[in-house]
This record gives sequence, structure tokens and C-alpha cells, in this order.
Amino acid sequence: MTISAAAILTAPIYCNNLTTNVRAVINTPANQDTKPAIGTAKQPGTSNTVNDANPAVSQTKKVKTFKVAIVKKNYGIYQGNFTNKKSSSKYFHQTFNVNKTFTHNGHHYYWLNQKGKKAFGYINKNAVAKPNQAKVVKVPYVSQYVPVKTPWGCAGASMAMLLGSQGQKITASFLTKVQNHLPMQPTKGGQKGNVYTGVGFGYVISPGALAKYARTFKTGKKVVNISSKKLSLNDIKMYVQGGSPVLYYGFSSYQKPGDNHRNHCKVIVGYRKGKFLVYDPLYYSANDGAGTGGKNMNYDHGAKAWLKKATIQQEFCHKAITIK
Repeated sequence: MTISAAAILTAPIYCNNLTTNVRAVINTPANQDTKPAIGTAKQPGTSNTVNDANPAVSQTKKVKTFKVAIVKKNYGIYQGNFTNKKSSSKYFHQTFNVNKTFTHNGHHYYWLNQKGKKAFGYINKNAVAKPNQAKVVKVPYVSQYVPVKTPWGCAGASMAMLLGSQGQKITASFLTKVQNHLPMQPTKGGQKGNVYTGVGFGYVISPGALAKYARTFKTGKKVVNISSKKLSLNDIKMYVQGGSPVLYYGFSSYQKPGDNHRNHCKVIVGYRKGKFLVYDPLYYSANDGAGTGGKNMNYDHGAKAWLKKATIQQEFCHKAITIK
């Protein structure tokens, strides 16, 4: 069914960049929405005729109920004619039911509901993800050996991957700067041990100190520490589905039996069918496969590997940083 822009007043819709002229929709970028023209409103499912040279066309339809999670902050959730606005940030990583979709000027929205609660409203579908929705974030692979050899520099190399996802150019001079200035003890949270030689090594830099260090770079201003006892791999999945790679702390392929210290940093860049795409900096090349690292085959998966959730769960310690 099709209704005019005038009929949208009582139909919950989302807007990221409001305008007052509905004709402007024709020339707006795909990632923006515009405020509908004011007119006589009717409920979705009915239609009005608007005498307009470029009418805004909208469509509402019921669908079989499915679940989504809000995976992006700073999106609006609306009811009516841009009234009762809520921010998606407040409901970040919360799960909702969807039983109705809404299309306005080529943009798609989902009607959010939770069992036993009042309906929330419409949100742009780009702000949410279905439970098994696949996503691979564009992230450059960075080795801790080439072009700068830092056998104990996994944190710096992994951090560089996060910055690379934000547009940082990865060069030898940049990596040298990252490793040379990595916070060390006695700085609070700093790494204990030389990244080049391993002399005095005790532990890697803490996630809080690493996130703070990342924010000293122009491309790292949005890096945040998300470490928490409540942090789960489901949370990690939703960060990735929202377009944010996640640096987490786990074991390395050089892990010795009985050593349960998580002294290695890796980056999760993708999710697909219950598996996570992990970039491990502990290899010389992005093409290095399983068994080419430290030979502990529980963790020697190669530079880039799709790993089952259960595999990562064995080493997951709830410590991670990401891009907000």
C-alpha cells in the first residue's frame, strides 16, 4: 500500500538530519533522512492524495516477527511526526522484536517492540542487526614482525589495526612511533618488558592504558576500553556488526602449558555463521596459515582465521577495547 508524505504524521519514522522541505529528499545522500511535509495525517495503511510536484512516498507493511539488536549509537527512534524522540544510545545492544517495517523516500525502518512493554517506535535499519547478520569490517592486517620487528609488541600492532580501520596509513615510521612510545611501567597500566627484546617482560599493557594511548593519535580519538566482567562474545559480535573491530586479550601460539596469563592482543574484525574473523599480529605475513607461529596448535590459527565462538571463549577474559 502507498501513502503520501502527508500521511506520515502518525507513522513513527526516524531522522538523522532533519529538513523542512520534502522536495529536498530527492537530492539527499543515502545515509540521511528528511522530515516529511506537514499535512493532513492518516494512519499507516491508508492513503491521501497530495498535490505536490515531488511527493514523498512511504509504505508500511507487517512482517513475520524477527529479532534485532541496536548496534549503533546516536540514531533516533521516533513516533509520530518526529515526536517523542529517543536516542538509540540509551538502548545500545538491547534486543527488540520487529513485526512491521516502514519505507520512506527509499530509506528503510523497523518498528521496535519488546514483550510486555509499550512499543518504542521506528529506527533506521542501519542502526540494528539481526542475531546472525554477517559483517566484516575493513581493517588492515598489521604484523608485529614486519616491517618493524617487535616480538613483544602485540598490543601496539593490534592497536595499529584499530587505527587503520579509521583511516590511519600503516607505515614503518608509524609503527616505530607506536612501539617506541608504548606506555611502560611505572606508568599506570603500562607494559612490563621491552617490545623489541623482551628484556624484563612480565605482562602487556592494560586495556585501559592502551585505549588512553590510542586516543593520543588523531585516528584513535574514538577508541574506548570496554573491559567488564559482564562483557560477552555476544557483545563483541554486536560491536562488529555495528562496524567496530574489537581488540581483545587472549593466549598466543607461544603459550606454555600451565600459563594462564592473557598476554597477547588480537583483533576481531568479522562475524559470520557463529564464527569470528580474528587477525593475529604474531605472524610475519597476512598470508601465514595455521601452524606457522609458535606451534601451540590450540592458538596457532594463522594470521587471519575464522574461529568458532567456543574456541575464542576458551581464552576470552572480558578485556577488550574498540571504536565507539
